[in-house]
Parts: sequence; structure tokens; C-alpha cells
Amino acid sequence: MAAIKRVLATDIDGTLIGHGGEQAVRDYLLAHPELGVIYLTGRTLNNACSIITRYGFPTPLAIATDVGADIYWGPHFEVDEYWAFEQRRNWSPRRLRTALSEVSGVIYRGRSSHWRVAFELQDPSLLPIVKSYLTQHHLTVRMLWYPNESRLDILPCTALKSRALQYILRRIGVKAQNCFVAGDAENDGDMLANHYPGVLVANGDASVRNCLPEWIVRSRYPGALGVLDGLQQWLEPQSQ
Repeated sequence: MAAIKRVLATDIDGTLIGHGGEQAVRDYLLAHPELGVIYLTGRTLNNACSIITRYGFPTPLAIATDVGADIYWGPHFEVDEYWAFEQRRNWSPRRLRTALSEVSGVIYRGRSSHWRVAFELQDPSLLPIVKSYLTQHHLTVRMLWYPNESRLDILPCTALKSRALQYILRRIGVKAQNCFVAGDAENDGDMLANHYPGVLVANGDASVRNCLPEWIVRSRYPGALGVLDGLQQWLEPQSQ
């Protein structure tokens, strides 16, 4: 840990995987062991670990799963109990289900993890009504809407990648300017819009692209090759 001066904090799906170039970025990271890696993902721990193993990506210093709701410390993936306690303080899936059972057209679809409760909305126009009901029931939560699936995921309000990353960096003693962030989607936006150097890969959401600070690299390459492009510009500016 003492040798780590800089870190890459990266999303997985759509960023490290899914668009080719996985082997190239893996080889680059393995050739630079002085660069620590932090993964921040919407996946559960088991799903994330299976991807890391499948592609041979480096074992992380830490991994934040469920969009930042849980943090595990490498290499043995020990859960951060303090962080988990912080999420539980204002989290009540039972109250959540009870509140939304009153809304016609909102169908409970189960829990994909401890922190993620899924609902199907029969009409997107129900979104503001859902928000209103949650407010009326004094439920402060985070909502992630997936229009292609008509699915609404609800998580603790404190489940944010940027918040998890700040906590991790504080724990490992790495300054913000020495952390390079990479992402592609809306749930990466809070991390990319912070004070870190970073890259939005070419397949990134247009809604995210238009809201980012000027110092974030807009790579012309998708996925892992975009991460590699951004990293090289950050670490090897003299060669660009």
C-alpha cells in the first residue's frame, strides 16, 4: 500500500468491458503495478469478481459494489462494516414496498441484492408520482431509471460512487489529484463531475458528456481502449 501513489478508479460494464480492448488495458495495468486500481460498479461482489477473474484484471485496492452501497477491501474482499452501517441507517425496503404498493402501475420485481429494490413501471409518467409518494412517506432514497427495461431500481440515498470513492481515498491516503476516474454511464456522472482527472469513454452517455468539467478527457475510443487512452494522456503526457 505504501508504494501506491496514484490510482485508477473505474467503472466495469461499458467502461472496462463490453467494447473490446480488455486485454490491452489489462496488460497496461499489470505493467504498472505502482498504479493502484479501485473498481466502482453496479454489480454485486460475486459478479464483479467473476469479471475481474475472467479478464485477468488486477486485484483492486478496494471495490465499491451496488453503485457504492458496499465497499470491500482487497485482496481478500473484506467488507467495510462501518460503511455498511452508514447505508443501513436510513434504509427500509419494507417501508419502501409498502409505500409504492399504493401506486397503481408500479409492480415490485424483487431484490437483485441487499441494497437494490426493483420495480416495473407500466408508464414512465409514473416516475414523478413515485417520487411524490416516497416524499410523503419520508423515504429518502436514490432512484435509477432504466427506460429500455421500464425498470426502476431504488437504493439507499448514500449509495453513490463519488461518496464511496472519497471514503476509499481518505482511507488509503491518496489525494484527489492522484486519482484518475473512468466511466461511461449516468451512475458514473457524480464521480466524473467531481474534482478528479478522468476520462469518459466514447460510448458514454450524451447526457453525461454534456455535464462534465473541461479537464475530463472525452476519448474517441470506446470501452477499455478509451480508459487506456485517458490513462496514457494522464501518466505519459510528454508522449502524446
